[in-house]
Amino acid sequence: MKLFFGGMTAVILFSCNSNAPSFYAEQYQKRSSKRGVSYGFQIIDDTKLLSPGVSWFYNWAPDISTTLDANVQSDSLDFFPMAWNGSFDSNRIRAYKQSHPNCNYILAFNEPNLTDQANMTPQQAAEKWPSLKALADELGMKIISPAMNYGTLAGYSDPIVWLDEFFKLVPLSDVDGIAIHCYMSSPGAMASYVKRFYKYNKPLWMTEFCAWEKNITSVKSQMKFMSDAVNYLESDPKVAKYAWFIPRSSGAVDSYPFMQLLTKKHPYELSDLGKVYIHMSTMDKSTYYPVNQRIEAENYSSLDMEDAVKEGNFKTSIHLQPTTDIDGNLEVHDFYINQWVEYQIDIQKEKRYILNLRYASQFNTVCELSLNGSSLATILLENTGSDSIWNNYLSQISFPKGKHTLRIKVADGGMRLNWLKITEQ
Repeated sequence: MKLFFGGMTAVILFSCNSNAPSFYAEQYQKRSSKRGVSYGFQIIDDTKLLSPGVSWFYNWAPDISTTLDANVQSDSLDFFPMAWNGSFDSNRIRAYKQSHPNCNYILAFNEPNLTDQANMTPQQAAEKWPSLKALADELGMKIISPAMNYGTLAGYSDPIVWLDEFFKLVPLSDVDGIAIHCYMSSPGAMASYVKRFYKYNKPLWMTEFCAWEKNITSVKSQMKFMSDAVNYLESDPKVAKYAWFIPRSSGAVDSYPFMQLLTKKHPYELSDLGKVYIHMSTMDKSTYYPVNQRIEAENYSSLDMEDAVKEGNFKTSIHLQPTTDIDGNLEVHDFYINQWVEYQIDIQKEKRYILNLRYASQFNTVCELSLNGSSLATILLENTGSDSIWNNYLSQISFPKGKHTLRIKVADGGMRLNWLKITEQ
C-alpha cells in the first residue's frame, strides 16, 4: 500500500515524451429506465428540460395532447395511460395504443383507498376489473395494479389490507406490477414501506413520491431526501419504475413542500432540486470512462448504500447538490468515514497515470482507493480551508490495462467531490 500526500501545495512534474497522449470517445451514463415523473406537462417544452434524465411519465389520464405527443416523441419519453377509476375511457386508451403500438402498460385505478381519489372498495374495484382486463387483452397491454397509498377509506387505511382483499377477488396474475405512492420524509421509512409490497412478487412501480411531512423545511432538506430516496430506488432490483411528484405545482419553488423540479418564469429552467433529479447517478454499470475524460462525481456506478440494499438493509449515504465550484453540475457532499463511491474506468495501456481529484474539505481527509476490490493506494487530501474552497489533488498511480471499478472510500475526515480524471503523463 502506498501513501500519497496532496493538497493545495501539491506539485507534479511531468517528463516530456515523444508519444502523444491517447484520446478516446467520451462516454456518458445511460438514462435510467426507472426514472420518471408524474406530471401533466402543461408547458410542453418542459420535456426538453426533463428528458435528459427522465425516461417516462404519466398524467393520470388515458392519453396526451397531439402537441405534447410531438415533444414526447422527439425527446424519447415513454407515456403510460391510466384508467383513473372505474369510469375510464376505453376508447381514448384504445386510440392511444393504436398510434403508439410500443406502449405496453396501462396504469390502473388511482389511490382507490382515498375518498378524494378513485374511492373504491376492493369489491367495487373488482366489479370494474373485467372491462379493464378485457381492454388490456384486446390491445396486448399489461396492467399495473391500482396505485396504493395510506388512505382515508374506512377499513382500508392500510394499502396492504386493500390489496390483499382485492387479490382474493381478482387473480394476482392479472397484473404485471404493483403501483405504490409514498410521501414519507424518511428514506429509511420509505424503504421499509416498499418492502411491505415484496410479498406480491411483482415489479414495484413507485408512481408518486417526494417528502411531504412537516420536517421538510427547505429545498435543501428535500434534496437530501431525494439523494437517499433515488439512490435507494435505483439500487433496489425489485423497483422497476419510480416517478417524482411533481415537477411543477402552483406554489413558489421555495415554498413547502419544496419538491418542484422546474422554475416558474420564462425562460424555464431546472430548479436546484431538478438539477439533482436529472443529473444524479443512474447506477449505470455498462459505461466505462476512458483515460483523459473528466468523470463527474455524480456519475458513480455504485455506492455503499447499494451493498446495504443487496443485504436487505438500508443506510443513508452521500448526498448531492449543485456544485459551488466554478463549473460542473453536481457535487457529492456529506462524504464521510466508511462511505464510498465507485467509478468504472477503461485503461487502454498498463502504465503510470495522473489521478486528479477536484475536492473541497475543511478536514485533512484520508481516502482508500481500491481497484476491483483490491487495495490500490491510500491518499491524503489536505484541507482546503472550507467546504466551498476547491482544489485539485494530483498523484501518479499505476493502473493495469482493462476495464476496472475504482472505489474511493473515506477512511478519515470528510469532503466534497466535484469530479475526477485519470490522465496520461
